[in-house]
Amino acid sequence: MNQKEKVERFREKFREEKPKWFSATLHYLFNGVALISLSIYLFYQITNLKAIELFVIPVMMLLGNLAVYLIHRYPLHKKYKYIKKETYQQHTLWHHRFYTNANYQVEKKADIHALFFPPKVIIFFTFFFIPGMFLLLDIFLPNNLVFLTLGMSSIYFILYEFVHFTSHLPEKHWILKIGHLKAMRQHHLIHHNPRFMNQYNFNIVFSLSDYIFRTKKVNVEP
Repeated sequence: MNQKEKVERFREKFREEKPKWFSATLHYLFNGVALISLSIYLFYQITNLKAIELFVIPVMMLLGNLAVYLIHRYPLHKKYKYIKKETYQQHTLWHHRFYTNANYQVEKKADIHALFFPPKVIIFFTFFFIPGMFLLLDIFLPNNLVFLTLGMSSIYFILYEFVHFTSHLPEKHWILKIGHLKAMRQHHLIHHNPRFMNQYNFNIVFSLSDYIFRTKKVNVEP
């Protein structure tokens, strides 16, 4: 049995063992509606916005890029005792076995079970991470900067889910006519090669941190 056949066997087993209550449509809707609603709520708290305060937007795009890089490179690809079940197992052992460079695209609607973050991650982000960050930032920053920071955190999460999803679409999908999405698909495809997944291409939305830390791989040797 070759590697592609092994992956196909794992995929079928994973599909069969997914929870009976799972609905791809509800998964789309829950993640999307929750994150978009959260973003709208956070930005709605901003009053009398000054142009200078908009500097938070590029800063948070850079910090979001770095945060995703560090989380992806370390807890999602390395075992840490108390969190490995929620991080390493779900990402490296499930996501990367379901989607390899040889079996890379979403083939069935239910395949997003192995693609999007599970709802419990969205719930944690919405009801624990964001409130916790608010309590911390509110000590040091004025209201508008606090909510711009939190709102951009939510926006980056949405961008992550969207770009990650498009990265697993068929190569000739119409949306991949957008140059950046096509480039990030190729970037992520290399990451899903089992030979490279622990070393290269950890960014999802744009590949800045991979450039900075010299983990961006462009060409794949035969």
